Amino acid sequence: MKSNFYNAQVMMIDDSPESIEIAANILKKVDYQLKVAINAKIAMDLIKKDKPTIILLDVNLPDIDGFTFCEKLKKNKDYMDIPIIFLTASNDEKSIQKAFNIGACDYVTKPFSAKELLARVNTQIKLYKQQKELMKAYNELDSFCDIIAHDLKAPLLSIHQLINIFQEDYKSHLNDDGNDLLQVVDKKSLELIEMIKYLLDFSRAGKSEIKKTDIDMQEYCKKIFSEMIDITSDRNIVFNVGYLPIISGDKILIKQFLQNIISNAIKYTSVRKKAIIEFICEEKNNVYVFCCKDNGVGFDMRNASKLFRVFERLHSSREFPGNGIGLAICKRIIQRHGGKIWLEGEIDKGTKCWFTIPK
Repeated sequence: MKSNFYNAQVMMIDDSPESIEIAANILKKVDYQLKVAINAKIAMDLIKKDKPTIILLDVNLPDIDGFTFCEKLKKNKDYMDIPIIFLTASNDEKSIQKAFNIGACDYVTKPFSAKELLARVNTQIKLYKQQKELMKAYNELDSFCDIIAHDLKAPLLSIHQLINIFQEDYKSHLNDDGNDLLQVVDKKSLELIEMIKYLLDFSRAGKSEIKKTDIDMQEYCKKIFSEMIDITSDRNIVFNVGYLPIISGDKILIKQFLQNIISNAIKYTSVRKKAIIEFICEEKNNVYVFCCKDNGVGFDMRNASKLFRVFERLHSSREFPGNGIGLAICKRIIQRHGGKIWLEGEIDKGTKCWFTIPK
């Protein structure tokens, strides 16, 4: 009997000849390609040569335990997407919970039931294949948007330049209404150019190569704020920076990220006579947890899930200019660095932008 995934390669990491034989007899009935490793070292060598579709991993290995090996794989960007099903001789709740916490997708208890093993393997391979197809479609769409944005940028810049030439050469030939309309057209062309720039930034944030170096977040934040405050020098803005660590990150992307969140804080505190923006950090469980807090207009937490969508806005562009792409870019940048980002807020009581960066 052929499986729908007959070309899938299953790797079994187990030092029990009996378990290997039982699993082999079950899996060969559906034409899965089975590779066997009796310890973690052999398994790693095989994985480097030929990446498997799925791994069946015994909890107890002769060289290192299965949990340690699983963690090692999940920290490697080349292998972190491989589905791992743990093989265990008991229904020990703590062990099962630990397996899920470190990245396992399922578990099977020994001795194997043929139906159960096949069902769990088939399910995970199906999910893995669907995820790959979805990612491929997403990347194709992303590339398409990138191309469209590139193709639109040049003619829009030409339109903007032609409008400027027209304003200089024919201004005296137009009445006040005509000149006003021309200014509106020019303004709208600039808005489109800016939107395309953000779309290209959004695309690049997800695809550009990460080049990590040491970044002094304290100095970076102060420098970026000082550059932005020159533009809004007429405002009373207090910028408090607590201790911020040196992180490992891509300088270009992290700068873009900080520019976005600091500019948001400056923008949404424009209604305050005295704007207060704070930047702090604390260490938790091998990650740095940062927070950029402001006393601006805030938002309704019921809308929090919408904030990282492209073109999503909770405030009108008349109140606060923008295109609704900045936070989507921020999310991509932080995810590329292995972190998470979320917002907390309350209407008229400000916003907290939280994000994590691994140590």
